[in-house]
Amino acid sequence: MVDDGRDDPMTTDALDPEAASPAVAITDADRRRMNRLAALPLAFALAVYVGWIFSAALLERAPLLLLSLNATDPILLGVAHQAPLWAFMIIGVTRLFITDPFLYRLGYDYGPNAKAYLAAELGPRNRIIRAMGWLERWFPRVGWLLLFAIPGYPMCLLSGIARMRQLPFVVVNLAGTVTRLALVWWVADLFSGPLGTVIDFINRYSIPFTVAMFVLVAVQTVRNQRRIASAQDDADSVTEDS
Repeated sequence: MVDDGRDDPMTTDALDPEAASPAVAITDADRRRMNRLAALPLAFALAVYVGWIFSAALLERAPLLLLSLNATDPILLGVAHQAPLWAFMIIGVTRLFITDPFLYRLGYDYGPNAKAYLAAELGPRNRIIRAMGWLERWFPRVGWLLLFAIPGYPMCLLSGIARMRQLPFVVVNLAGTVTRLALVWWVADLFSGPLGTVIDFINRYSIPFTVAMFVLVAVQTVRNQRRIASAQDDADSVTEDS
């Protein structure tokens, strides 16, 4: 990922996805490269589901393994109560940041087509796609602040689409990630008593909890697949009518 330095990130156009990267036709070669760039982010998105299913079994026995699978806020709060600070920060930063350069590059190279690609892969009603729709309206004004506050999949993709420079993207992203983890650690320490009670309850009923999480993940997966299939049918219908 080499920054060619052509875009000044402080200009309005550099933070305007539509102005910076107009959509163009996607070739087969483009799609293969997009598949490669999206492979790791999509794999870690699936790992989140695995982490949810086995969260009860891993929370006390292997908290850092759980963190490497699932770094959502509830899991972060639970793991912070179970792991040393240095391991929590190192593994947490690695887990949260490792996918971001790929999403940034995907957006940087393919512009709005990258969003269309993810919508086809995840479904147009996926929360990541919906979040991007909301964030796009604010990104030209406060993109740097948003990237710092919520350096997740939508913001990383939008940063690439807006052709934000690579070094500022990495610095702001990492600063936001470290700040988030430090805040989670502080909250977990502040509410260590209630969190300990919740963790003890989950450990006590780990088998029913695991079964329940498996059912919830299965239901969510089926719903997502139906949404993707419905969106594909709608797109095929529009194509046939045209």
